[in-house]
Amino acid sequence: MSYDYKAKAKNILNQNNYMLAKTVSMFEWENLPETIPYKELEKILQINGLAFITKVEDKLYAFGGGLGGELDVYNNPTQINIACPALNFNKTLNIHTDGVLISSDDFKLGLIPLFDRYNTFLVENDINMMMYGYNSRTQKLISASDDKSKTSAELVIKKSIDGDIAVIGESVIFEGIKVHSGANNTGVSITNLTEFHQYIKGSLYNEIGLSANFNMKRERLTSEEIKVGDDANYPFVMNMLKCRVKGMEKLNEFFNLDINV
Repeated sequence: MSYDYKAKAKNILNQNNYMLAKTVSMFEWENLPETIPYKELEKILQINGLAFITKVEDKLYAFGGGLGGELDVYNNPTQINIACPALNFNKTLNIHTDGVLISSDDFKLGLIPLFDRYNTFLVENDINMMMYGYNSRTQKLISASDDKSKTSAELVIKKSIDGDIAVIGESVIFEGIKVHSGANNTGVSITNLTEFHQYIKGSLYNEIGLSANFNMKRERLTSEEIKVGDDANYPFVMNMLKCRVKGMEKLNEFFNLDINV
């Protein structure tokens, strides 16, 4: 199946999933219960921004859910609504007494809003590059004022593609046919589009703590120039790690476990 560059929603979803396949192993977990595989826990955290761990039939499970209930003094929700058809579990639980709420980050955003933003730019730029490639194939545009002229012009083009020499039999045909330049006059080059693509992708990787150079400088980069942005890569991923560590501390205390991250 060929790549449909015009299927924007599908392509953004695929790009998000490709990124999740990379980020789901960002953190290493130790001593998780068998009922909570690390991959499933990270998926819930990164997609939903939070995970609630509680017991169902005396086994621990991690769930995504919707927060609600009466707000506390800092306007934070106090309840979570969970629906899991596979376990026939559908309840509204207190996040303080019925289990432990783990946040992916301090604002429970997860990674999907971030991926959506950058991957929308990447998918749109894919279309730009595809259209640039198509337009670069058409150096001349031929217009015809009537069907007879159009048919003759198409025949000449076909014979040229086939490697034959074509002859136009009537000079009146030339009066109905005009040739226009198909050159790109917008000033946008494939270099511009490629650099923009690398800039967006580099920015996305840097947001999640992966160092990716997107310097547009065309000369040689010094080691100091390469390292200058490293410190900006860490705050978000360190916030994600801090939230997981604090969540595990609460979980270990609540259920008498020894989980590390």
